[in-house]
Amino acid sequence: VDAQGRIYLAACHTHFRPEGYPGPEHDEILTFDADGKNRRVFYNQTTATMHVECGPDGWVYLAERSRILRIKDTDGDGTADLTEDLATLDTLADYPHNGLSGMAWDPDGSLVISLGENFGKDWTLTARDGAKVSGRGEGGVFRLTADGKELRRIARGFWNPFGLLVR
Repeated sequence: VDAQGRIYLAACHTHFRPEGYPGPEHDEILTFDADGKNRRVFYNQTTATMHVECGPDGWVYLAERSRILRIKDTDGDGTADLTEDLATLDTLADYPHNGLSGMAWDPDGSLVISLGENFGKDWTLTARDGAKVSGRGEGGVFRLTADGKELRRIARGFWNPFGLLVR
């Protein structure tokens, strides 16, 4: 829920998509007004979308299996028109549940993100500023700035950490 009370959610149409599925080609980030009415597609360009999180300055943060990005409506028309990749996951694995998934805001303003065990495959997570963390077969929790810088691992050894809570 953003500062204006709008509700955001991810409608995933790409997670193990069945043959002949008539739905949209990409996942949809939907918004509703504070009363849960006036459904609108805010963004529809992601695949295997795992999490949506409202952030500072009107940005909406998304976790896809292989990247963390943020999107924003800069012209006030109710749809996102600006996209920035904050972190990308380089790996051979592609199973939706064990890549990037959870997100939470630290009270200090940094974004905390999680990575599953990635099917036991090698991986490298690269932030927008070029900072990298690599691993194999162990999930983890990481921290980076709201604009995708200063990536660092803060915990390791998780299976598929979808839900994060930071206090």
